[in-house]
Amino acid sequence: MAQRNPRSGRGAPVRATAKSKKTTVTETGPVEDTPGMGIDAGLAVFTALVLVAAIVVVDMMMGKIDKGIFFSLLG
Repeated sequence: MAQRNPRSGRGAPVRATAKSKKTTVTETGPVEDTPGMGIDAGLAVFTALVLVAAIVVVDMMMGKIDKGIFFSLLG
């Protein structure tokens, strides 16, 4: 009797699941399939916005006790 392969039923082989960056060659040259901002650039923009917002909120809270840089009681 033939023995059963212990790896059968675990999905596709490693080579079939590996993603490769494919480019399409046209008359004008190669064209990439990924337009727009990447995840790294998006995460950097998001982090910068959150950092600026945190600085403004902390300064607003410090302004209530007259210690803020931008927000302080002038009266």
